[in-house]
Amino acid sequence: MKPFVGLLLGAILWAGTTHATALTLNFSSAPGSTIQFNGTGSSFQFNSSPLSGPFFSSQWLIGSESGGMGSAVGLLGLFNNGPFHYGAITTVINGLHIDESATVTGPLAALVIQDGSGNLTGNVNWVQIATDDFGGSINAALTVNLTGLTYAGSNPDLVTLAANGPGALNLTFQFSPGMTLADLTTGSGPYQTSYSGSLSTSQSVPDKTSAGILLLTSLAVLAGFQRVIIGRRLKAT
Repeated sequence: MKPFVGLLLGAILWAGTTHATALTLNFSSAPGSTIQFNGTGSSFQFNSSPLSGPFFSSQWLIGSESGGMGSAVGLLGLFNNGPFHYGAITTVINGLHIDESATVTGPLAALVIQDGSGNLTGNVNWVQIATDDFGGSINAALTVNLTGLTYAGSNPDLVTLAANGPGALNLTFQFSPGMTLADLTTGSGPYQTSYSGSLSTSQSVPDKTSAGILLLTSLAVLAGFQRVIIGRRLKAT
């Protein structure tokens, strides 16, 4: 019996570890919101939606998630403190592809996620901005760049996000017709387009559902095993 119990406990602990996953919130620009590049100013910023209604003054909304409870879907967010400046552009030509990148020098963005009754706040270091041909990205390497997360509300996903930080936030954008980073850093601009991205906790969040199911199954098997042992002892007597 003892070895069997030990195996069950080991399996439960294993499930809690292997089924752990990061909480990831996927977002996209709110209707009317844009990322804006300021030409020779070598900077970018996020413009809030000018549309009246639920998206007014917001910049982006969380459309989907993984590893959480689903409570953050539909929440609105902001990246304040812009414009964000970047340095000299590095160009790498790989066959027909042109890759351009630059280090973002600051300032830090002030992240805000609004839950209706309180806000989650934090700081975002954009790290690097790049274009590959005409597709653009910010922090494509998923460097840990989301720090100082604080939240005093009760939304389960935001509680998890704040408790398991720091995290990594990245973003993508594309212009039509296409523009390279060098193009976006010429002229007076502004050049504007929509964007999308994701933010993830850097620490894994245990999958309590999977572990709970395994626990209940294991207890049921253990109870059945005990009944078999008791039945055999009664027959022996």
